[in-house]
Formats: sequence, structure tokens, C-alpha cells
Amino acid sequence: MNAKLFGALAAFGLAACATTSGPTTSWGKQGVSMLDYQTDGILCATLAQKAESTNGANSAGGISGRNAGGTGLPTTSTSSTGAAPSGGGGLPTVGGGIYRESASGDFANRAAMQQRQVEMQRLKARTDALHSCLTDRGYTEFHLTSDERAALAKLPEGSEERRKFLYNLGTNPEVLKNASTR
Repeated sequence: MNAKLFGALAAFGLAACATTSGPTTSWGKQGVSMLDYQTDGILCATLAQKAESTNGANSAGGISGRNAGGTGLPTTSTSSTGAAPSGGGGLPTVGGGIYRESASGDFANRAAMQQRQVEMQRLKARTDALHSCLTDRGYTEFHLTSDERAALAKLPEGSEERRKFLYNLGTNPEVLKNASTR
């Protein structure tokens, strides 16, 4: 998975902020060579891939240690002797049926939402790391026009033509000069 993500980021060169219809922005730097453009793109993509938003402390099974309300799992009571109640047969007589020790729906929903939040935090950390890395190297982000997006959509992802197209845009002084107004 990491190799595929790394390959995709490197193949896009310095294009960023992808949506379902393709990237809406790219990055450029006046006077940069094609080799440095590609090298910086790969380096920043690698650093972004390794960026993490949190250290994962107090997390187990998708629920962090922040919730003081317990797990939401039912517990069985014991008798005063410490033994499980007996009611004939090998199963306890606690109500709730066969799924009585399953997590509650609320618990499952909280775990799913917390997992989604962690994934979104990681994505934001990676995006921030990519932007920071490129900015630190002197690159400027610019919006692609609708014509540029249409031309880019015709070029196969990872192709040399696509890289050259983005490089030519990213090194064009007029494009970079108007980056904030595009």
C-alpha cells in the first residue's frame, strides 16, 4: 500500500490537492531544473507519507482512553462467593440472548467515528507536511485553469508528457506571477 501511494505521489510530480475530477492546483518554482523539480516532488511526497498527526497513545481497538464511560459491553454479576451464578446447564442465566457480550451499537458507532477522525487527521498531517516541504523549498502553489485541467486530464497519470506539462506550467513566470489571482 505504501509503495503504491508513494508511486502515485511521485508520478503526479508536484501536483497536489487531487479531487475526483483531477488536481485543481499544482506547484511551481521559477528557474528550477526538471531533475530538481522531480527530486523535490519525490522527497516531499516521501516526507508527507511518513507524517503522522498523533502518536496513537491510549488507543486500542479504535477507542481511545479518553472515554470514561466504560466500554459499553455488558458485564455478568457474580455471587457473593465469587462464582458465576448457576441456573442449570453450562450457560449463565443473564438475559440478553446470544449477543449479550457484543459491543453496543453506540460503542460501535463511537469507534467508527473515532477511526474516521484519526484517518482525517493523518490525511491533514500529510497534506500539511507536503505543503510545508514544498514551500520550504521555494515552490508556489497555483490553481489550474479549467483549460489546464482539461489538458491535464487527457494525459495519462505517471506519463512523461504529464510531468513535462506540469513542469512547463510550474516554471512559467506568468503562471507563478499570477498564482494568487488565478
